[in-house]
Amino acid sequence: MIGTRTLCTNLQPRASCMTNKSVQVEEIKRAKDGLDVWEDIHRYAALGDYSAIEPDDFERFKWYGIYRQKPKDGYFMCRIKIPGGALTAPRLREIGTICNLYGRGIGDVTTRQDIQLHWVRIQDVPDLFDRIYNKLGMYQEFSCGDAPRNTTACPLAGEIADEIVDCGPFAQAIADMYRQGGKEFSNLPRKFKSAIGACRIHCYAPQINDVAMFGVERKRPDGQTERGFGLCVGGSLRDTPFFAQSLRVFVPPDLELIKDIFRKVAHIFRDQSSLRQGRLKARLKFYVQEIGWAAFRDQLEDYLGYKLEHDDSIVGPDGAGNDDHVGVGRLRNGLNYVGIPIARGRLTGDQLIRIADLAEKYGQDPRRQINTTIKQNIILLNIRPDQTADLCKELEDLELPVNAHPLRQQLISCTGTQFCNLAIVETKDRAKRILEYLEQKVPMTEPVFISVSGCPNSCAQYQIADIGLQGTLFTYKGVKGVEHYHVLVGGRMGVRPEFGRFICTEDTKKVKVPAELIHLAIERLIRAWQADEAEARGSSANGKGRSFADWANAQDMSRLAELVTIPDDLAATQ
Repeated sequence: MIGTRTLCTNLQPRASCMTNKSVQVEEIKRAKDGLDVWEDIHRYAALGDYSAIEPDDFERFKWYGIYRQKPKDGYFMCRIKIPGGALTAPRLREIGTICNLYGRGIGDVTTRQDIQLHWVRIQDVPDLFDRIYNKLGMYQEFSCGDAPRNTTACPLAGEIADEIVDCGPFAQAIADMYRQGGKEFSNLPRKFKSAIGACRIHCYAPQINDVAMFGVERKRPDGQTERGFGLCVGGSLRDTPFFAQSLRVFVPPDLELIKDIFRKVAHIFRDQSSLRQGRLKARLKFYVQEIGWAAFRDQLEDYLGYKLEHDDSIVGPDGAGNDDHVGVGRLRNGLNYVGIPIARGRLTGDQLIRIADLAEKYGQDPRRQINTTIKQNIILLNIRPDQTADLCKELEDLELPVNAHPLRQQLISCTGTQFCNLAIVETKDRAKRILEYLEQKVPMTEPVFISVSGCPNSCAQYQIADIGLQGTLFTYKGVKGVEHYHVLVGGRMGVRPEFGRFICTEDTKKVKVPAELIHLAIERLIRAWQADEAEARGSSANGKGRSFADWANAQDMSRLAELVTIPDDLAATQ
């Protein structure tokens, strides 16, 4: 069944194939807008023939979250769009059902708070969409493609006790604004990522988004505290990472004003024809780097038609960390939240359904029950304090312990070669093996953010991790093309943001660690940090040591390289 939305019958001939990827995609979009592929998807589904799909329409499918799955032999990944990661129990239960029906029981929480399914066939998509649009009241427009991606947010927006501004409705409203704008936003030079939140740890990572707002407090002349947002633009990772730059403005918590600002930033991006010349430099970050934040602010005010309130003290989010509220905490209404660490973000359809059942059983507010996080975890909201232990026990029985090893909270991975056509190494199973080894071998009391990425594209955000792994291929034991990882350390955000440093040899070559030994390299790094900080705490008056990132950034490169180079006798035991 076709979902209840307007269908476009303007079928155009496919664009001719061209060697330049950027030119080719621009030609595809000019020939037919990505949003106009809706009816084609259903036409292809009725044929039930993967080979009948026009090559350029595969590109347009992305606008509705449909990707060809590796090795492009008949199956698709489907990214289910979840603005702000906010879900109800009925919605998550249905997603779990869809996962079992069409995705072979695999559901991956993403770093943009979506849920991805695999093994979807073209003939399954109409029913899948019908369930999303008509049964759940959700939508798929701009799940991917050269358009605004999912708007991310603090998973406790509107609920957490010390939130600077109540952000409950904002992420959904911004995502809805993009969708309602339709073709106003459907042909951007490249992807466009938005985020908004006001928790004090900035868990939604505003500094790596194209446009983001973060909560700020300031003193007025009369001594009263004023709360609102700061605004930053031009953040992005991949192989040329930049942190977003603050525009030094104070934005009051007016939803219409906020939507207008997000809209106009997207318009500026859309209107830069120079960004359409090459896919690798088609992101807003390159334009912001070229003209600077002050000139960009001037341009934004021209687009808005009014001045924003300038405040040079707002230079970026402070207190930003890698936490995302995993564990048990208190909400402003006196009820609890329970953050569940999900090992490498992967769940089964049955687990998704069971989590929904538990959220319905224990949650006290049917409007706010479940939230995904950008660390690929899941939070249950509005739990009575006297029932929290019972919920945690049921989650443990489901093999989802709340009080798991700290590394489980922040070890994330991208899709990897199992399903992704861009990845060059496997990640999900590797991440699982790394986690299981470290959980058994390395006692810890605080988390370390570990990212396992299958290529330079940084879907798993390796540049901002405490320990980031970037997949590569190299010769090992005389065999070419063996999976290895480059290792980065010391990434962090906040008032002193830094991208992780690649660990290099004395001749500045990046160290390559065989994938089968990477767990040992991580163990040696963590144990060295623990030993150094235990010694420091013993001689410190306050007994406090450094974070892993602070420790790593203080180390000589030679020491780091030695730590991740596994001795032959130790390697032989693996």
